[in-house]
Amino acid sequence: MFKFHGMLFISATRLHLKSYRFFIPFMIVNQKVAKTLVKNKGFLQGKELIDKQLVFWTLSMWNSEAEMRTFRSSEEHRNAMMKISNWCNEAAYVHWLQEEQNIPEWKTVHEKMLNEGSFTKLKYPSKNHLSKKFAEPQWTKTERIFKAILV
Repeated sequence: MFKFHGMLFISATRLHLKSYRFFIPFMIVNQKVAKTLVKNKGFLQGKELIDKQLVFWTLSMWNSEAEMRTFRSSEEHRNAMMKISNWCNEAAYVHWLQEEQNIPEWKTVHEKMLNEGSFTKLKYPSKNHLSKKFAEPQWTKTERIFKAILV
């Protein structure tokens, strides 16, 4: 596992692509971001889920919020975020602290997202985005696990 340093910072996102035409460009950008993620100082572990109907969930565990913010400021992540408003009609994120070293389950992420999450301003938000309601992950067969790469 990893060396426990007290409270761990958890970051989760949920994105819904508004059209299949954005799938390939999204996956290319997503892969670049994932390569940066696993090399980032303070990243401990994470996972990603491609859910039904073009919904993408991410979850990452960090030593600190500051280290997550350093990753969020990386060129790859900034470039990806600039496309979200055009590609997505739903985009939300949530952060929290936890003592447990185990990465949370998707059900927990969904509950936290609905109760404590923030919804990104989008050009063409869906009714779900505007009402801040959406289903929990429906399909977990496409989960990808990320482990930190020490460089």
